[in-house]
Amino acid sequence: MTISIALPTLKLSESDAESVGRLRGTLLKVRVRNALKSDLYESKRNAEDLGIAIPTGMDHLINAVIGWPGTVVDVLEERLDFQGWTGADDLNLGDVYNDNQLAVESGRGHLDSLIYGCGFQTVGRGDATVGEPEILVSVESTESCTVDWDYRLRRAKSGLSQTRDAHGVVQLETLYLPNETIRFERVRGELVVVDRDQHNLGRVPVVRTLNRDRASDVNGRSEITRAVEYYTYAALRTLTGLEVNREFYTSPKWSAINADPEVFGLSEDKSAAENRKAGFSATQGRLNVIPPQVNEDGEPVEVKLHQFRPVPPTPYIDQVKLYSQLLAAESGMPAPYLGFVTDNPASADSIRQQEYRLVKRAERRQTSFGLAWREVAYLALLLRDTAVDPDAFRQVTSKWRDASTPTRAAAADEATKLISAEVLPPDSVVTYDRIGLSQQEQAQLDRDRRRGGVANLVGRLTATTPADVPASPAGAADQIVASGGLAN
Repeated sequence: MTISIALPTLKLSESDAESVGRLRGTLLKVRVRNALKSDLYESKRNAEDLGIAIPTGMDHLINAVIGWPGTVVDVLEERLDFQGWTGADDLNLGDVYNDNQLAVESGRGHLDSLIYGCGFQTVGRGDATVGEPEILVSVESTESCTVDWDYRLRRAKSGLSQTRDAHGVVQLETLYLPNETIRFERVRGELVVVDRDQHNLGRVPVVRTLNRDRASDVNGRSEITRAVEYYTYAALRTLTGLEVNREFYTSPKWSAINADPEVFGLSEDKSAAENRKAGFSATQGRLNVIPPQVNEDGEPVEVKLHQFRPVPPTPYIDQVKLYSQLLAAESGMPAPYLGFVTDNPASADSIRQQEYRLVKRAERRQTSFGLAWREVAYLALLLRDTAVDPDAFRQVTSKWRDASTPTRAAAADEATKLISAEVLPPDSVVTYDRIGLSQQEQAQLDRDRRRGGVANLVGRLTATTPADVPASPAGAADQIVASGGLAN
């Protein structure tokens, strides 16, 4: 008996080839821009020298650095703490959150979204034999991943991720389609199909997280805007000028009129380094003695010394402060975050007022990023259960920590008032979230409450005399329920 084995084709269809070409072109198109945003975030960009006030080459020698683009991104990302999903207790989505360490991994995706304007996450089945979770959620780099977006369905039609070597050459590629995933490898200098995974989900397992998208720009916008770039470069040039000014301020420049250069150890026969050293010794000496000078007629000539007074650094500091205020207005964060503070500390109400725009921006990001994490939950359920109940999934929403970061005292006071007004129960998860308890603390409180309830029930049963216990088991159960034992 002959058995035939059907192998997946290693040839791409015409539509798949078009998808790959279009996605590769998108990555190539945004590669330079993404590299610029990354360098600005990492403070790896130098400002272009205008060639007016600073000696040639001095800017590269000083190499001034200012981390404003990173600050603009970080102060917003620090208020985006993804805590899983609500309304998902019966769906066990908490396992997906914990197994994939999304409390940490989500921050990586948020950073990319804020830096580049969009971020990506992929969802797939993990390999249990090597210790991967059953459902594997991975945060992909924006520099190596992209999607073709369906604006009506609000999800990806196809996706592509690349893996490059140390020289930037693509070695691996993964093409994500609604019903299959195709993997490419570089063989003899060419990317060829080596594997096809027919998952038949009917949905592309790639999720896009957008930042600051609008109707006329649905691809997202980076927090490092053109204004942030300009203020950063302008401040860098100012800091470079401040460094040059410091050198002249520390070592004032003198001029000797009608004096013989040899008196100060300077001579045309010496090298430039020797003359520079001699001039430095002359200006830094405590006392310069100049012998009498005579002209060609033998008449004495008065030697005059003139000092070029250095300019104090105050104008540079004021200029950097101006740029910081403009940057604060552009990014929506308080000016003190950029290092400029006043002698009189602000009041608590003033601080909250200054943070209003930043808090509102963070809440907007929680709303838009929450849509992406909800899609991650849907894909996880689809992979694990092969189907998703639409009615049950409508109850699932993304859960975030309060972006306003209230103090412990203020949160406890608010929760106490809501509990007193019977708006919140004292042992509700919502109450725990409002007072800032972590997931681990909430779980421990739940275990302690259950343990206390069991101890109370055992105490009641132990204290019951034999005469008080009903003869039938059903009667005993009724008495326990009536006493409130099972409720505890």
